[in-house]
Amino acid sequence: MYLIATASPLEWLLVILQVSLGLGTVIFVHELGHFAVAKMCGVKCDKFFVGFDIGGYKISRKWGETEYGIGILPLGGYVKMLGQDDNPGNITEQLKESQVSGESTIQTKEIVGPDGNKYLVDRRSYLAKSVPQRMAIISAGVIMNIIFAFVFAVIAFGLGVPYVPCIVSGISPGSAAYQAAIRPGDEIIAIDNLENPSFLELKSGVTLGDLKNGVPFRVRRAATGKEKDILLKPKQSGDEFARVGIVSPHALRLIKEMPTFEHSPAASTSEKFLGEDEIIKVNDHPVADYREYLAHLVENIGKPLDITVRRGGIAPLSNRFGPREGGEEITIRVSAKPLRRLGLVMEMGKIVAVETGSPADNKGIQAGDFIEKVEAVETASAADPTAPDPFADPLALPALLRQLAEDTGQVRLLLRRSSASEDGRQKTEPIDLSLREPTWLEIPQHANEPVSIPALGIAYRVLNRVDNAIPGSPAAQAGLQRNDVILKAEYILADKKKKQIDPVEFGEDGKHNWPAFIQSLQHHPPDTKVKLTFKRGDEEPRETILQAEATKDQYVAERGFAFAPIKRIRIAQSFDEQLQLGLKETVHSLGMVLRFLGKLGTQIPLTALGGPVTIAQVAGYSAFEGVGKLLVFLTMLSANLAVINFLPIPLLDGGHMVFLAWEGIRGRPASERFVVAMHTVGFLFVVSLMLFVITLDIGRLFGIG
Repeated sequence: MYLIATASPLEWLLVILQVSLGLGTVIFVHELGHFAVAKMCGVKCDKFFVGFDIGGYKISRKWGETEYGIGILPLGGYVKMLGQDDNPGNITEQLKESQVSGESTIQTKEIVGPDGNKYLVDRRSYLAKSVPQRMAIISAGVIMNIIFAFVFAVIAFGLGVPYVPCIVSGISPGSAAYQAAIRPGDEIIAIDNLENPSFLELKSGVTLGDLKNGVPFRVRRAATGKEKDILLKPKQSGDEFARVGIVSPHALRLIKEMPTFEHSPAASTSEKFLGEDEIIKVNDHPVADYREYLAHLVENIGKPLDITVRRGGIAPLSNRFGPREGGEEITIRVSAKPLRRLGLVMEMGKIVAVETGSPADNKGIQAGDFIEKVEAVETASAADPTAPDPFADPLALPALLRQLAEDTGQVRLLLRRSSASEDGRQKTEPIDLSLREPTWLEIPQHANEPVSIPALGIAYRVLNRVDNAIPGSPAAQAGLQRNDVILKAEYILADKKKKQIDPVEFGEDGKHNWPAFIQSLQHHPPDTKVKLTFKRGDEEPRETILQAEATKDQYVAERGFAFAPIKRIRIAQSFDEQLQLGLKETVHSLGMVLRFLGKLGTQIPLTALGGPVTIAQVAGYSAFEGVGKLLVFLTMLSANLAVINFLPIPLLDGGHMVFLAWEGIRGRPASERFVVAMHTVGFLFVVSLMLFVITLDIGRLFGIG
């Protein structure tokens, strides 16, 4: 995406030519398959076109008996054969076109029509060929697409294919990956039967994975280097794709076009960070990767950081994504980032996830348990019951326990168990736990994500019911009070020219969005206001406008750097390896298409479909990353075209195959009435599908949906 933003006109022209040539080749080889086999079977071919010559607009030339050309409408291609029509319902017209009189010198053949009558047709017509020959002609396009999918992939891995590896940079609280104790720096080295997957392959593997029984992962731990097999069960909410909660990998190199986020400490330094600067030290401590960088962030929350970057470094010629050398080292001080809040302390909900092997797991704490109270062990007996409870704020609790882990290392939870005792009452018990000192972050960023405490290994809901409004805060001044229920939050941007942000709704059933809302508030300009809609008791909902304020004792660990993804090159070291990687990619692409279609409308929302605009966009993104990446995309597109074209739908090659199979069994073509009816259904389906995906394309172009 960022490559596209800075592309020169010449680069744009080159990419457009590459995409046009690539997409045209996919169409060309499909039609070439039909054409070549038709010629081998002795069928007369009148036209061979890439694109459709609507209204006669075309570039063409005739060689021999065939007109070759490019049509004005680039949505496919076709081969016009004597006696053949893409509409099987036009059998009468096909027969008339193929028929010859008994006095003609043209070689003829007698065939049986759908009405049972016999017809004398040109031996070179499509209808004169046997059912197996016609099946070969029809299936040849699909076979050529599969062959060239393999060819594209083999060439791609000879040139080198850039990809994003499956190195973890973050974990979503409460997710399957969270419960399995996957950490930043860990690498997914296998998913299902796929070794060394790219992050894109991980996403597709999870999206199409077995939600009920889980997806097998093999993880290499960053801390120990050991490998472990883990079964993760993806979660799916509404129309979203299934997720396991793994965040894509970050390099320490800043994005060229946008090295820092607006209004962040990193963007507000005296000397500016530049695109492609690479962080090499934090507070004069060398950092080799994002995992080590995170550890320094966690250790220095609330403190300024001295960030040393390498500027002007050069990657080795053999690997443009390899470690850079040379350049100059520049150190820039980045201030701490206070947390901005409205002054509301919300009620804590139940525990929804426990991390395997964590202090909480070792003490038998389970999802469904509820934390009544949190206390520091050393002060629990001497606590003043009239003093404000420092652990009562569920959003502040993770930072407080992280600090407590450094100080005393002990905490006491008063826990109400989810399971009832013999008398039917929920048991409440004090549990003392030893806290661990986390060196990573667990940040709720998506809708309905819980808050987690890394020092304990638990994740819990934060409800939309107010526990209290902090005295003197914007919420308190606006009159919000205990037991008020927040229904909606709308951002009011001071700069009206900026794109407005969708409001956030709160409630039950997938709308526990308060943590993600507070997190998103940190990324908006400081002058952003929030309009809250809330309900008090049985009264009608009210609205109030609040200005978020920076807290004095709570901080955001992130400083506002925009990191580029980690990238690697997958390139074959021999022609034999090229063939192996090409075959693997082709089989994987065909399997992905079949799995996608099998789960479309259930696990995969219909809005995931894309039309010609989406295809062109993705092809363009791929081309900007290099010819190898474009060829791998064309492998996927060829596999897609092969599978979809062979579906048993009238108008498509698969539909023709069904009619031919019926003819082979019955001894004559299906009745014209039946074929016309089926063709009409197929036509309406294909046209409706095209209109649907084009509508989705237009919506994406204008940011709708």
